[in-house]
Amino acid sequence: MTKQIIFETTQFDFDVINHVKHLRKSKGYTQDELSLKMGVTKSFVSNVESYTQRHKYATRHLTLLAKAFGFKNISDLLRFPTPEYDKIKVTVEQTYNETATKVIKSEVLKIEPI
Repeated sequence: MTKQIIFETTQFDFDVINHVKHLRKSKGYTQDELSLKMGVTKSFVSNVESYTQRHKYATRHLTLLAKAFGFKNISDLLRFPTPEYDKIKVTVEQTYNETATKVIKSEVLKIEPI
């Protein structure tokens, strides 16, 4: 079963989440491991990375993330291009398991400026 989800966010928040997800995977951390390294609840990172949840990284999390990844400066954590837009509308297609209880794949189909 697949389902399309459309949500609005800032491109900066969207880019930070995807950048941190890439860093997490490149370090070999699970979502739970990164949450524990940050000192937040075990499900925090999975909630942030989920397109169905509205959780985001706040400014206080940038310090925790920089430390968790071993960066001395927050600016090292944020090494990605400046977002092109302020607000965006994101269309995501999610594929669920056979019982439709768990998302097994999420794919961004479209990003549009607002």
